[in-house]
Amino acid sequence: MQKLRWAILATGSIAKSFANGLKHSQTGELVAVGSRELSRAEDFCSQFGGRPYGDYRSAVYADGVDAVYIATPHHCHEEDTILCAEARKHILCEKPFTLDEASAQRALAAVKKADVFFAEAFMYRFHPQSRQLRDLVHTNHVIGPIHHISVEFGFNAPRQWENFRAKKQFGGGALMDVGCYCTSFARLITGEEPERADYVIQKAEDGYDAIGAGILQFPGGCTTSFATAVHLTLNNQATIYGEKGHIQVTSPWFCHGEIQIYRTGAERPEIIRPSPVDNLYGNEADVVYYSLNQRQAEMCNWDDTLGNMRTIDALKASAGLQFGGGL
Repeated sequence: MQKLRWAILATGSIAKSFANGLKHSQTGELVAVGSRELSRAEDFCSQFGGRPYGDYRSAVYADGVDAVYIATPHHCHEEDTILCAEARKHILCEKPFTLDEASAQRALAAVKKADVFFAEAFMYRFHPQSRQLRDLVHTNHVIGPIHHISVEFGFNAPRQWENFRAKKQFGGGALMDVGCYCTSFARLITGEEPERADYVIQKAEDGYDAIGAGILQFPGGCTTSFATAVHLTLNNQATIYGEKGHIQVTSPWFCHGEIQIYRTGAERPEIIRPSPVDNLYGNEADVVYYSLNQRQAEMCNWDDTLGNMRTIDALKASAGLQFGGGL
């Protein structure tokens, strides 16, 4: 089997996670790394392999590159996706895809024109646990009709945080960085797009949402409450409530916990331990490889990406959140 040859754009923590994942992948290998500073690319390659380049375009167009992992800040994703599409490279782009749906539509138009693979890198969506959850709810109906979902994702970064995620003009804040997981999860479980979305926030000094809480209402009647934060540690779990019981997901994002099914009247829960994978990001790369002919991933397809961006737009509007660049 000829491996898929990857370039990585940017050299931050998520880029390192994916590069390490490629070492565990059955289908991929790292051949090029692009950074705005050549020295950073060189340091990255000394640890993970590949050839260093001092700009993104050179890495995308480097000899032998088949696919590109875009690990740049949120506000760069539209431009970088179009660059990769025009180079006829397959694309895995970090979440959130762009800053708004209109930007996502423009980038996906370039993807479709180039006829290349694209997926948004919600790594949890690529793990077998997400498919198991979907099937438990929609195929097996283990807890009957779903009425409510409660979900959290938050971490405690320092208030004086030198990171693009703490810069309002770059789309910083909790909703864009980790709250987008909560909206993605609720939409996965309901199989619907919300008809109502409300979001309240605690603002940081820069104006981004340091901590936020939201509600979603879906056409089928299910509601979702979610909490998210970049300056507060949350329990980072999810609970799905149905007529016949509830499902507790102890590790919805990194998928190293349990699915606990509590049926009404049962003395103890049924425990499901999802199929293990060697590495969350290596598994993501493998799913991309086996999905290339379809040009999108089943569990994280283009329509889903646009639906999540649309939901995020509605939540931002509800909270009065505006980013730089005319948003």
